[in-house]
Amino acid sequence: MATPKPQIRSTFATPICLHFLPIAQEVNVELRPLIAEKMQTNGTNGTHGQGWRSQTDFESWGGQHAQTLFRVMRELGDGLTATRAGGRTSVDWKITACASVRQKGEFQERAARPGAFWSGLYFVDDGYNNDDDEKLGGEIELGDPRGALPAMMAPHLAFRIPGGVTAGYSEIIRPQAGMILLHPSWQVRGERRYDGPAQRVTIEFDLAVP
Repeated sequence: MATPKPQIRSTFATPICLHFLPIAQEVNVELRPLIAEKMQTNGTNGTHGQGWRSQTDFESWGGQHAQTLFRVMRELGDGLTATRAGGRTSVDWKITACASVRQKGEFQERAARPGAFWSGLYFVDDGYNNDDDEKLGGEIELGDPRGALPAMMAPHLAFRIPGGVTAGYSEIIRPQAGMILLHPSWQVRGERRYDGPAQRVTIEFDLAVP
C-alpha cells in the first residue's frame, strides 16, 4: 500500500489583489493634470515627509474616470467578498478616495485603515519613467498580520508554501502605472522612501460596508 502524501493547507489566508485597469493610459493622461491642479489650489495637506494628500472627496472632482475607478473597485470588492457560508455576495460599498502625490525623498508610514473592509491604491504615475533600478525605492509594503511572531524563534527559517518565505516580514510590491492594489483594510500598508525622478501620483481607496 502506497504511503499517502501529507495534506498541506494554508489557513487564515490574507488575500491581496493586483489588477491592471484596461484603459489606464486614457485615464491617467486626464487624471494627472486634474490632480496637479488640485494640489496647487489646496496647498500643503499631509504629514511632513509623507507627501501631499487631498481630502477624501476625489469622487466629486475626478470626473468620469473617477466613476470608472469606483466601478472597478466595487467589482473587485464583490468578487473577493463572500458570505460566511462561502457564497457570492453583492455589497453596496461606501467608497471614499483621495489623491496623493509624493516627491523624491518622501515615504508613507505603515498603517491600517480602521472602519473599512477593503483598501487599495490606483497608480496614476509610478514616477519611475520606465527605469527598473531598484535603488529608486518606493515599493509598497504590506505587513504580515501576525506581526513579527513567525520570524522570532528561528528567523533563518520560513515555510515552504506559496507566500511562506515572507512570514513575519513584509510583502513587497513595486508599483506600475495603471496598477490597482486591493487588500484587507486591517492589513498595514506603507511605502518605502521614494527616490524616483518624477512625481508619484496615486488614488487611495477605502471600501466600507454601509
